[in-house]
Amino acid sequence: MIAQYAPFVMAAILIVAIVLEVKTGRIPNWLTFLPVALFVAVAVTAEDWTAVYWQLGLAGAVFLFGLVLFAFAGIGAGAVKLMAGVALFVPLDKAFLAFIVFMGAFFVSSVLVVQLRKAIGSDQSTWHWLANAVLPMTIPIAAAGLSALFLL
Repeated sequence: MIAQYAPFVMAAILIVAIVLEVKTGRIPNWLTFLPVALFVAVAVTAEDWTAVYWQLGLAGAVFLFGLVLFAFAGIGAGAVKLMAGVALFVPLDKAFLAFIVFMGAFFVSSVLVVQLRKAIGSDQSTWHWLANAVLPMTIPIAAAGLSALFLL
């Protein structure tokens, strides 16, 4: 019963994450904990634990990938935790396609954010991404997660 609603809860979490990061520049820890809590609720009700183990392995690999990005590319720790939380719900057979969507969304959103910042950004803006030269990572994370949950 819980598992059938999990994609919709994850979609809501991702939308809230986008809004919060674009507005404040941060992804709160309580928000990055929600996918893990939801996964535990789904895993407890799962009949076959094999899929749970594979999802945990995928999330661990994504977390390690995120740590590399954190160390070398300047991605925030909240984005790393959110990315690993989203990976808990990406089916293993769709993981590579989700990664391709992530990379495509990253490059497209980077260009769009830079152009929007040039066009309407200012240092006095109350929106973090308009006032600072940052790229909100929740956009490609959400694109990959939502596409894996609903489209792929």
